[in-house]
Amino acid sequence: MIQLASFLWWDHNAHYHPWLLRQVPPGASRALDVGCGSGALTRRLSSLVASVDAVDASPAMIERATGRARWLVGDIMRVDLNPAGYDLVTALSSLHHLPLRAGLTRLAELVRPGGTLAVVGLYRHATLADLAMAAVTLPANAAWGAVLAARGRAGKPNDEGMPVRDPDTTLAEIRAAAAELLPGAVVRRRVFWRYTLLWRRPPA
Repeated sequence: MIQLASFLWWDHNAHYHPWLLRQVPPGASRALDVGCGSGALTRRLSSLVASVDAVDASPAMIERATGRARWLVGDIMRVDLNPAGYDLVTALSSLHHLPLRAGLTRLAELVRPGGTLAVVGLYRHATLADLAMAAVTLPANAAWGAVLAARGRAGKPNDEGMPVRDPDTTLAEIRAAAAELLPGAVVRRRVFWRYTLLWRRPPA
């Protein structure tokens, strides 16, 4: 019998892997996964892009990482990366570990002309709209968790040992920073306590 707790304990980040993978530009040859954890998304990117770099600040997470990628331990604000940039930069539940404006600026600098920055992030609830979305999310979370549990896919196998931090920026602050720093970026509120940010750097 499926326990109720299993309905609520599932990998919300993995739910957004398909969205991130759809952002791989045609002909992309280099990708960067920022805050890669143990590499669940990185491994999927490696099936679509020839060269993938994956960075995480946690040595313990990189130790667990497996797959075809260049695994790097370090602070994304300082670590040495491909000076030519990347066709795709992804950040899945990692941007809120960085100062917002400095983090967005750094990620944008890593995108080569014509490339894409795709972020799935967390935000601090501060408005009635945030609370309304949270109210919708709770039953949706249980319903989708029940589907995954029935398929034997409950739990969060990729989260063990992952550093956790609560977000301290609101969605309004994220939208304002994106509008200022990344003209044309699209920020959307999503279910399961997430937002997406998509920005395409203009060709040179």
